[in-house]
Amino acid sequence: MDGYAAQQREFDWLCEPSVMTRALRELRIGCDAGLAVDVGCGTSSGMAAALREDLGARAVLCLDKEAAAIEFLRREGVNARVCDVANDPDAVVAPGSVDLVVDKSALDCILCSDGVGCYLRGVYTMLRPGGSYAIASFRTEDELRRIFGGAWRIIEVVALTPRCRLIVLAKDSGDDMLAPRVVTPDATPRDRFPLAVEEAYEVMFSAEERKWYSLIDFRGDLIGVFEMRAADPRFELSAHDAELFMRRMG
Repeated sequence: MDGYAAQQREFDWLCEPSVMTRALRELRIGCDAGLAVDVGCGTSSGMAAALREDLGARAVLCLDKEAAAIEFLRREGVNARVCDVANDPDAVVAPGSVDLVVDKSALDCILCSDGVGCYLRGVYTMLRPGGSYAIASFRTEDELRRIFGGAWRIIEVVALTPRCRLIVLAKDSGDDMLAPRVVTPDATPRDRFPLAVEEAYEVMFSAEERKWYSLIDFRGDLIGVFEMRAADPRFELSAHDAELFMRRMG
């Protein structure tokens, strides 16, 4: 993606990789993995190092569908491959060969996409029986527990930081990657919306994220959406466009 090509520096979304790997070590999950895979790695080389140092992974592979991110990691000496986990993971990772898959907010980005089921199927396929899928997410524990279908068994859900949870999954006997969708019309606290742009910016982005994604950038993106809506009342921000926006943020 153009954002990765322009960024050309390491960036970690949500939390430092070691926060996630040390929590896994305390839970005794993923230790001494023969192969650990970081899906949706972006430009973070820190996860590969943390998987080795904190969990003793013997081999680490970082995957992202954006070539610019992978080129950056390779220059940093990281074992990284271009791979679209939702569409053709078998071309890069042998089915049933991975002991631990780590996902630092990649699932958060793709949940608004129609490809989320295929993405989870790709992760499921690469995991060996007894392997673990560990996800760092900005979603609440209740939200996380409602996402996954019968193909998964929830092992742990713990807080990593005040705004980040860790959920660990294992393969189960069902076929459904996702739980049935439930409409919850009262889930949004409507008395708190709309927020002022500045307040929304402060709520949505951490201090580290605001260093490179400024309030001016945020305003510009919002203005762009409103201008397109004014030009064409039928315009809506699609799930695909929302996914691209989230991935551009890291």
